[in-house]
Amino acid sequence: MKALFRRRLLVFAILMSTLLVGCSSGAVVYVPTPLPPESNPQRYEHPSGAFNVVMPPNWSAYSQNLTNLATASFSPPDSRVPLVTVAVINMGDDIEIEELDEMRRTYQSQIRPDLGHYTEQDADAQGDGAWRMVGVRQTATGETETVNTFFERRGSLLGVTDVVIPADAHLVADLQTIINTIFLGDSDTVQLEPTTLNTLALAASTGLETINISTWTTDDGVFFVTGEVTNRGGTTVYDVPVKVTLSRQDGTEVVEAQDTVMGYGIVPGGFVPFSLRFGQGQPSDASAFSVAIGDIAPAESDDLQPDIISEPALVWTDAMENSANGTLYVIGRVSNTSDEPVRQPQAIVTIFDQAGRVIAAGFADADVDVLPAGESASFNIAVPEQGGEAVNYLVSVQALACDKTCE
Repeated sequence: MKALFRRRLLVFAILMSTLLVGCSSGAVVYVPTPLPPESNPQRYEHPSGAFNVVMPPNWSAYSQNLTNLATASFSPPDSRVPLVTVAVINMGDDIEIEELDEMRRTYQSQIRPDLGHYTEQDADAQGDGAWRMVGVRQTATGETETVNTFFERRGSLLGVTDVVIPADAHLVADLQTIINTIFLGDSDTVQLEPTTLNTLALAASTGLETINISTWTTDDGVFFVTGEVTNRGGTTVYDVPVKVTLSRQDGTEVVEAQDTVMGYGIVPGGFVPFSLRFGQGQPSDASAFSVAIGDIAPAESDDLQPDIISEPALVWTDAMENSANGTLYVIGRVSNTSDEPVRQPQAIVTIFDQAGRVIAAGFADADVDVLPAGESASFNIAVPEQGGEAVNYLVSVQALACDKTCE
């Protein structure tokens, strides 16, 4: 796709004079913490190869990489809400220009994740065959925000980009940079399974999302990226993998770390922390980071997983204690109020700073392997390092439904 066709303009001047633009509490909320400032933009490439884009200095990218959906959201410096969300799917066959128009009409009228509170106001074809739609939507707090949606294709890949017009006019140039540098990958090599248009409904409002991210370095030079993963879907997910990539200014990878979130899984509406550690510290040539959620087990494998037991069957009390060496201890007691025993109860703590960012997390097993009905057990979690002043903390306890090992 030639660069001269990439001059896509945001529509905002007319609407901004009459509309209130606010932060949506119904949107995906992040607390991005970029690495040390750089003066030049960098190119971000989605892990699947589905698309790449030039990010303005100090913007943060958070990506989700499922087998049939590639998404990423981009947030400006010191912002809690992403302004740009890109979603790409593989339709299986090359998309003709007439099909693109039909697909965008179907998407706008039937599939958009924000369909219930979005109104399209205008649509026009771009010089490169793509479409730009201008609309407004009501946020969960009743405010109105302007959204530009770009619909494009390359081979069998279909890309949808949502751009929220901010109240801060100084950010418009950065947004223009992003939308004019989004390029879809090669459909023959991209790691996306063919799917249907309906998959795009999952791009913004459901599924797994990373929130409350922070980066910090210990006195010994160990670099951490900590945060939470929330499950906005309708089913429990198990062993959710998280990968953090540190990259150079030009977007090339320096180093990565990956692990699963803490706990046994994430129930619908739940959230659990993660903590990824770079023992050698932050590399000197690393200028940015990205957090990606990896592939999870397919839904049909859920029958092989034990049920996760938590509230209301389990109730607990907890308290935090400081120590002279800086270690925080969370001690507590969990009770099984159900009529059935549970096994391997585990306590998880997430620690937050004043801004609501996750600055530490930890977990520990309770002092029994099987917790009978009506019985209690103790737990003690040690958190030796934190990325700031601990202002708040949250404890959750999970256990597994009993199987033959409980007999």
